[in-house]
Amino acid sequence: MQRLFVMFPDRGPGLGLLWLRLALCAPGLHDGGLVVLCALGVALLVLGWLTPLSAVLACAGLWLQGAALPLLALPLALLLLGPGAYSLDARQFGRRRLGRRPPPNG
Repeated sequence: MQRLFVMFPDRGPGLGLLWLRLALCAPGLHDGGLVVLCALGVALLVLGWLTPLSAVLACAGLWLQGAALPLLALPLALLLLGPGAYSLDARQFGRRRLGRRPPPNG
């Protein structure tokens, strides 16, 4: 999963990605979240978990609800940008610090 994202930006860009994920919550749950795909996709996007899958689900659900084209572009933008540092994807698949292993005894 880490190969899907170049980096997990933090500070300003990371907060911007978090805000973009939160901005999808209201229109994605329009009409009480009648479309299950959209509700599931938006919930996963807000948490920032499994971002590629959740962006596709949210986009499909918004399309089924008859959302306008600019609104459909928001989940696709998240698909291309990645989840950011303030997400569950960053916790689960984020950068790892590589260190040297101690030599084996013997």
